[in-house]
Amino acid sequence: MISVNEILRKLIHLFNLIIPLAYIYFFPEKWQFVRILSVFTVIFIIVDVLRHRVGWIRSLFTNVFKSMMRSHELDGQFTGATWVMIGAVVAIILFSKPVAVIALIYMNLGDTAAGLIGQRFGKHQVWDKTWEGFFGGLIICVIIAFNYPALPLTVSLGGAITAMVMELVPIPLDDNFKIPLGSGAIMMMLSTPI
Repeated sequence: MISVNEILRKLIHLFNLIIPLAYIYFFPEKWQFVRILSVFTVIFIIVDVLRHRVGWIRSLFTNVFKSMMRSHELDGQFTGATWVMIGAVVAIILFSKPVAVIALIYMNLGDTAAGLIGQRFGKHQVWDKTWEGFFGGLIICVIIAFNYPALPLTVSLGGAITAMVMELVPIPLDDNFKIPLGSGAIMMMLSTPI
């Protein structure tokens, strides 16, 4: 059974779709969006650092978010939300717009699906994840790839597979950082003529 707190965490994670959607519909110019997103990223980092050092901020943060936080987030590491912001800024700087957008969508929808499906139906453990979660997230990413006309299907499918491999493999980086960067890097390589 999935806890209410985990569902709330995943709903907040889905809210991060605002980043690729804003990039598509409201910020046609890459560097304008990078500047705006960078300001928010710095704010997230400052709040994340201060919540460990300033008592009243720690209390406020704990009262509002503690039930949704992972143990490593409580022990001094950045929250997943901060890593979303860092990953988004880096992906948008490094990759073409079509690649950055779909890589961020994979991170939002694929990672959310993998987490929920893995927790609800996962029986076959692989590292600290499950095969059921992996394939559930992969199905979502493949559906996205088939419905994303801005890239050739082979490129977006390569990114979909890479996104879920990055989610599965225990690389010591936050999923919200490694998924968009890993899948984006593969899609950039696949879309570059040899």
